[in-house]
Amino acid sequence: MFLRNYLKNVFLLFLIHSYATAQEKSIDSSVEIVRATKKISLDLFPDAYNPSLLRMNNEFILTFRFCPDRAHLPWLSYIGIVCLNDAFEPISTPQLLNTRLKNSKIPSQSEDARIFQHQGKLFLIYNDNVDAFAWASAERRDMFIAELVKKGHHFTLGEPTRLIYPEKYPSHWIQKNWVPFEKDGTLLISYSINPHLILFPTPHGACYRCYETHAAINWNFGPLRGSTPPLLVDGEYLGFFHSGIITSSQSSRGIDLWHYFMGAYTFSADPPYEMTSMTLLPIMSETFYTYSSYYKRIVFPGGFVVSDSSIFVAYGKDDSEIWIATLDKKSLKNAMFPVKKVE
Repeated sequence: MFLRNYLKNVFLLFLIHSYATAQEKSIDSSVEIVRATKKISLDLFPDAYNPSLLRMNNEFILTFRFCPDRAHLPWLSYIGIVCLNDAFEPISTPQLLNTRLKNSKIPSQSEDARIFQHQGKLFLIYNDNVDAFAWASAERRDMFIAELVKKGHHFTLGEPTRLIYPEKYPSHWIQKNWVPFEKDGTLLISYSINPHLILFPTPHGACYRCYETHAAINWNFGPLRGSTPPLLVDGEYLGFFHSGIITSSQSSRGIDLWHYFMGAYTFSADPPYEMTSMTLLPIMSETFYTYSSYYKRIVFPGGFVVSDSSIFVAYGKDDSEIWIATLDKKSLKNAMFPVKKVE
């Protein structure tokens, strides 16, 4: 399978680079970071992808993206939701959420929701176009936030609020990959990873810069982009990011294609929330990259849950599949190395 040999080479490079840059740190190579992966299939929504994940009341809540007619209506996109048991099997009927106001005539173009909790309530943050009937590259896409109400296994979405960061709004027509986190009951948003730009969203949607820090990173797989809502783990925030470059691989049969990679990072639990560590190389598994007819090779993490020594990461594969990877928490920590703050 793809990357069987590459994994060995990656690990060798990892060891060489790690010992060169952090000889004092112990590396436990006896356990791989990714213990297992499982594909989640939803009969009602085949080809669903880009999930997010949260655990609540002894069950998992998984959101996903569904495009019913990519060939003719590529811009038509919905956010779906389903409950899973501990074996990651559906225990509810998957449903699509309504992201439109009552009188809206704009079809759904909602993408890549992240589910999170704030002050004990459920919320979604997602990317959308609510102004044009069919989105085109010359038109805006903005971030929205809405409360998610759960009654049993049925969900309804409250009225969405458009999030606007005034400093970037005029120059950046497509807003995406904002990731929320909570600090002592206050909702904050990581707008970008490096610089690590933290925003404070007001109830009316205006977002203001709180903190901005820079880090010296060594990552050769494209710009770091936010993926999962960060969670406070062992005294600091942990999150997963994605990045992409055009390259060839066994899964692309030697053809240069976009390949998206997943990595992990941490940042301080207190202001100014500077980055503290990150993985030096992409997190890999033999099931991440396999041959398909799609023109990209994608691993896109959208949410995670920490359970004792395991971390469950929900990710989308090749814009057509939902997967959950079980990571070994200790091995992941051993694969992360300090980053230096740039003044």
